Amino acid sequence: MLGTLGRRFHREWVLVTLLILTVTAVCSQFSLLSRFSFTLYDVAVNYTKARQPAPDIAIVVIDDKSLTQIGFWPWERNVHANLLTSLRNARAVGFDILFADADPHDPQGDQQLEQAIERNGTVVLANFLTDPGQQLPVNPIAKLADAARALGFINIVPDSDGMVRRIRLTAPQDNTQQHFALAMLAAGGDSATVASLAARSTQRPYLIPYVGSPLTFPMISYSDVLFGRIPASYFNNKYVLIGAWGTGMGDRFPTPTATSTVDNMSGVEVLANVLQAAREDNWITEPGTWTHTLISLVPVLLLLIAIRQLSPRRVLFATLVALLLVLAGSLLTLALASYWVSPVAAMSGIALTYPVWSWRTQEIALNQMSWEMSELNREYPLLRAEMELADVPQKFHLSLNERIMELRFALNRVRSLRQFISDSFNAIPDPALVFDASHQLTLWTGSAKRYMASLGDLALTEGLPVQTLLTAIIPDASICRELTAAIEHPERALSGQMSETDNAATGIHAEEGFEVRDRAGNDLLLKSMPTYTAGHRRSGYILNLIDISALRQAERKRDDTLRFISHDMRAPQNSILALIDLQADATRALPTDTLLQRISHLSERTIGLVEDFVQFTRAEKADIEFVPLNLSDLLQDAINELWVDSRARNISIVSDITPLCAFIKGDQSLLMRCLGNLLDNAFKYSADNTTVTCSLASAGDFWEVSIRDQGCGISEQDQQHLFTLFTRVGAAREQDPGGLGLGLVFVKTVVTRHHGDIRVQSTPGVGSTFIVRLPKDEAEESAALSL
Repeated sequence: MLGTLGRRFHREWVLVTLLILTVTAVCSQFSLLSRFSFTLYDVAVNYTKARQPAPDIAIVVIDDKSLTQIGFWPWERNVHANLLTSLRNARAVGFDILFADADPHDPQGDQQLEQAIERNGTVVLANFLTDPGQQLPVNPIAKLADAARALGFINIVPDSDGMVRRIRLTAPQDNTQQHFALAMLAAGGDSATVASLAARSTQRPYLIPYVGSPLTFPMISYSDVLFGRIPASYFNNKYVLIGAWGTGMGDRFPTPTATSTVDNMSGVEVLANVLQAAREDNWITEPGTWTHTLISLVPVLLLLIAIRQLSPRRVLFATLVALLLVLAGSLLTLALASYWVSPVAAMSGIALTYPVWSWRTQEIALNQMSWEMSELNREYPLLRAEMELADVPQKFHLSLNERIMELRFALNRVRSLRQFISDSFNAIPDPALVFDASHQLTLWTGSAKRYMASLGDLALTEGLPVQTLLTAIIPDASICRELTAAIEHPERALSGQMSETDNAATGIHAEEGFEVRDRAGNDLLLKSMPTYTAGHRRSGYILNLIDISALRQAERKRDDTLRFISHDMRAPQNSILALIDLQADATRALPTDTLLQRISHLSERTIGLVEDFVQFTRAEKADIEFVPLNLSDLLQDAINELWVDSRARNISIVSDITPLCAFIKGDQSLLMRCLGNLLDNAFKYSADNTTVTCSLASAGDFWEVSIRDQGCGISEQDQQHLFTLFTRVGAAREQDPGGLGLGLVFVKTVVTRHHGDIRVQSTPGVGSTFIVRLPKDEAEESAALSL
């Protein structure tokens, strides 16, 4: 069920993730919450983007004062021509006034204005793009347009809520038609900035970084400039914008920075903000639609990944933190990088995550409770009978409160399983003993009872102190005291208050446990695990006794094998490499025959080592097929294999094989190598011109094979390690024949697996006798006697 529950939990998480991510993507793609996004942007830009107006941008406005002093609008064209005289040293002059029609009353005025524009040489006139599809411009009259330095459109397109936040610098279908601000920069000689901005003209409209609220730029009255009240030197090397600002004149637009003021911002001041932004190239940029979608999805996805591992309370906390981080991130990118990423879509997805996830997880919990109680009633007949008596049907549409009451009823019935739990505890294979808070035995498993019986006469009884139990198991009294102190005072052991000599015993409370050797020589791992009551009070502990003897024996064999591979197997190969290096030096090179002889000897030694190890492994692990064999024939065959060596060294082999038929059951190849190893050892450790005696005799239910030599003998101390793996006796003698110490271990392994035994009788300086006892094959013996 855990796997099914995990898959269902994962499936619900995937569905919730897909739903939330889809909603977030839709909100970011289709601007469903654009009004909230606009409002948040307006608030953010007011607190993060305030700055000073550029000192080289001047606005000359046609205000109420000018209308009073000059006359009603429209003015004659020569008035504008006279104004240009005062602006002759300006860097560029831009008219935010459409001169689309000729003056019908004073044709000479158009000519005067034309001449004034030509004399100035830096005048930019405004045009207007009418048709959104065709982008048809409404230009000034031809003579003025030809005289102007450049033309620029002054279209301002508000957002869907009527607020002016962004501007296009080139026409969408024709990037040769440039905005009024670019035309001003071109007229002022800032061609590099114009080229850079024109190259990016295909991008989304720029967000205007307004310098402040309306009237942040100083407004200079048209009449003051015209009548010389403002000196002409004031406009030297400045960008001058001329536009309407009087009552009832010109366009006025709501802007993000105008939300706290009564008046909106005039069109000419909007152009001044655009001009300053274009000069400084510090636009507020936005990501593309798909980029914005991806950026919005990232924090939502991270939250969805995190909620899989969080509790409901932490999910709520994570949701609030994610909302704050997304909002703070948007404000920081706007303030530090002039990059606006609307957080509304991401915040919507984050805000939707908590209720949707809580709903689905609650449904999973309720359904899981119903399933668990249904399975409980199905698996345990007694509980099912109780449920039928209680007449509580299983339903999967109960409320949370009803489900909790149903669970409480089920838990009351579960208490009847105590006996089942007790029986299960008793069936634990490793010895386990339960002690109460007073360190007295209260419960133990059957395996613990059998283990204690194997050690001695101490019987497990209720109330037995833990110290008495440990003393009966561990022969070392000091270790018993350390363990008793660590068990009886776990708080001191875990807090490091034990003495230095007792620190090792604290491992009994850790996962790795404490390893000891019991009275029978077994390796034990002791672990103490605390037990608690339903009120979370400590009630005692469980002491586990885990037999790891097989594991330790395997580790010792592994270490021996690694030592064999790393040293014994490498030594002959290193010697061969050394001979090759020596041969490369002509001054030290050996004769070819000598070199080949030594390499051959080392190679044969390597092969012999490998063969010994392989044979030992086979003797230890291989399955033995027990077939009837004549031990007399096996011994005689082993003697015959050493006939050549005996003649070469003048060693006599005396055989005393009285019974012609000595039947046993076993593996012929293993037994032949076993007898061969014993005879080979007798030859190796015997001097020339000596005698090796082999005999076979009956000894009750066994056949005894004796092999006696007249060699150097084996001391009593060496006899204790004679059959130990990778241990060689007499290795320090001058005439030591070498080897791994596997031969006698192989012999003992083969004899043991054939249900026999081996012993040695030896006297240093006199010789050694190895005696192998193998059980008789009674069936073959009876058949031979009947013949």
